[in-house]
This record gives sequence, C-alpha cells and structure tokens, in this order.
Amino acid sequence: MNDTREKILLAALRLFARDGYEAVSVSDIAAELGITKAALYKHYTNKRDIFNSILARMEERDAEEADGHGLPTGPASGAESAYRQVSLESIIAFSKDMFRYWTEDEFAASFRKILMLEQFRDPGMAGLYRQYLTAGPVGYVTDMFAAMGLPQPHEKAIELYAPMFLSYSLYDGADDPSKVTADLDQYLDHFLKKTAASSPASSGPGREIVFRRETPADHRAVEELVRDAFWNVYHPGCTEHYVLHRLRSDPAFVPELDIVMERDGVLIGQNMFMRAVIHSDDGREIPIMTMGPICVDPALKQRGYGLKLLAYSLEQAAALGCGALCFEGNIRFYGRSGFTYAREFGIRYHGLPEGADASFFLCKELIPGYLDGVTGEYAPPAGYFAAEQDPEDFARFDATFPPREKKVLPGQLS
Repeated sequence: MNDTREKILLAALRLFARDGYEAVSVSDIAAELGITKAALYKHYTNKRDIFNSILARMEERDAEEADGHGLPTGPASGAESAYRQVSLESIIAFSKDMFRYWTEDEFAASFRKILMLEQFRDPGMAGLYRQYLTAGPVGYVTDMFAAMGLPQPHEKAIELYAPMFLSYSLYDGADDPSKVTADLDQYLDHFLKKTAASSPASSGPGREIVFRRETPADHRAVEELVRDAFWNVYHPGCTEHYVLHRLRSDPAFVPELDIVMERDGVLIGQNMFMRAVIHSDDGREIPIMTMGPICVDPALKQRGYGLKLLAYSLEQAAALGCGALCFEGNIRFYGRSGFTYAREFGIRYHGLPEGADASFFLCKELIPGYLDGVTGEYAPPAGYFAAEQDPEDFARFDATFPPREKKVLPGQLS
C-alpha cells in the first residue's frame, strides 16, 4: 500500500474512533490530512471504500498474527489436524500478544474503538463487533480447546477470554495502562498453569522440555539442526551452521550460554551468545551481548517452542549479568519477548547509512536502565562473518553434510 493511501486510512481510523463512523465525512478526513477531497478521491471512491479497506487490512493482520504463532487461520471444519497440533502455551502467548495488539497498535486499537462505538447503531458494525471482539474469539478458542481434548472447552474459552475483554475497557481508562497489561499477563500465566495440570495432553508424550548446556558430543547434531533450520531462508543455502562451528572457538563466545533444548530427550532447538560492545558517542565501550544462531527444528516451528527457548535464554543471560542485547531479527517474533528497535535506545548499526531501513536491528535491556544516557554504534562480532572471510574453509565444511538444493526464493535477502 502506498504512503498516501496508508495516511488516509490512519486519519480516517482516528476520526472514526473519536467521533463515530456516521459523524465523519470525506471532507473531514481530507481536512485532517490537509488535502482536498479531489486528492482523496484519487485513492478511494467514498467513505465506505475507505472503511472496507480498513476492514480488509484488519483481516490480513488477524491472519498474520495467528500464523505468526502457528495457529490455524481457517474454520475448524476441514482443518482438524491443524487444530490438534496447537499447544496450550501457544494459545496463551497468542492471547498476550493479541491484547497488546488491540491496545497498543494504533490501527487495531482505533478499529476496536470504532466497533465499540458503532455496535448499537448499525447491524453490520454489530456483526463485526461480535466477529472480532466477542463471539468470534470465544468460538475460535473453543475449537482449539476442543481439538486439544480439554473438558468443557466452551466454558474454558470463556474463562480465558472474559478477563481479556474486561481488560480492554480497563486499559482505555487507566492511569497506568501498563499495569492492566501486567495484571492480565499474570492471570493468563495462572490460567496456563491451572489448565495444563488438568489437560489430557499434559501427561502425554512430547511435553517434557529440558534446557541444558551444549557438550562437544552435541556439536554435529546441533550443526545439522541449524543447517536444516536456515537452509534457503535468508539466502540460497545457508552459512549459519559454519558460523556456529567457528564461533565456539571465538574469544567472544559465552560457553555458559551455549544452550540446547530437548523434548523427550530429542534435540529440537539451540541458542548461543557472544560478548559485544556499544561504542558510545562519549568514548566509552559499553559491554553487551548478542545472540544466535538461534533456531528450532523446522518441523516444530510456530508451536511455541521458539518463545520457550528465547525466554529461557534471556533469563540465563540476565542471571549471568548481561545488561543488554543487540540482535538482528524480526520484530514480529522478538517483539513478543520485549525486544524493540535499537534506534529507540539511540543505538546505530555499524555501516548503515543514515535514513536506511534499520527495522532488523533490535535491542532489549536485561537490566532496566542499563542503556540510560547511552548513544552509540554497534557492530556484530567479526566471527559472524567467518564464511565471507574464509569461503574455501566454509565450502570444505559444508561438503561434509548431505547435499541439498540451493534455491532462490521470495523474501530472501539476496
């Protein structure tokens, strides 16, 4: 969507949420943007066209949020297998993210307020209100709970969702909205613990997760896991398994944070950390860490295991005294664990031109206030460029693994 169309949607959303859909005219939207009606009509034919575009965007975003957690996006009928594969942990993680999405994301929060305003005035809006904010979420969770074999799935879904629904109103009028979010998180964690204890799946196979230090005996299996996880993701083939191989002997490597994750004794994930610094603008070198490669078995992606691995990793890094992490990753996933854009801390990525897209460059404080008063530049440890620095050694190393087809795919960096 081009920038002007996006601005029109956001301006319309703000006005609809404040004054109600019926009270806002196309002239009001144009005036909000400082453009003429004629200019607006080049992008949308009328007010209903604007609202339909808002609705289409919300449908896309809803599907993206569910897909990002590995949850099914269609009806349960005909997709029973996908619903059975959902974990209780992924539903709780999704619920937490959705509450933040509907309260903190300007687009979603404004849409929610429109529906709350208009539900009593327009039957169509009332239907959308039920679809997005009441019967729809309850029915969706009911279907997932039923597929998991939970007793009384509809009652359990209401027990999960009712506090979320109440919290929307509490959030909108709160002096400290963050406390509402924290209270809801605490409730959802309690719900998870209580429900998991009574779930038929809680005592079944595939539920015992163990985190431990990597040992030399794990090295090859971990490298194979990393190769499988990253193959053709960012580039044709991958180099991450070689980078991991080399980083283990790098002086910046943190052996205490060389982590593997097992499920019922089978390796399913790994993460590792490196020491790094921020070169502060005032001449100091601020010690931090970075992490990765981090991955989960591709067959188990989007089922909550990545979030479990990340949560454990961050907890261990904090216990070791790590003050902050800088990292290259996708905000849609890592934002769920408290990462934000590094620019919000005043941290720049080495070699990136001013004004260039830095949305890949993320940061998280593990010690609150650790980066207060710090601005500066971060560069990844040199070990991350091992494949580029020694391509012949990389080729020899990769040749020891089973051959795989390298593919150029949409979404790759190059």
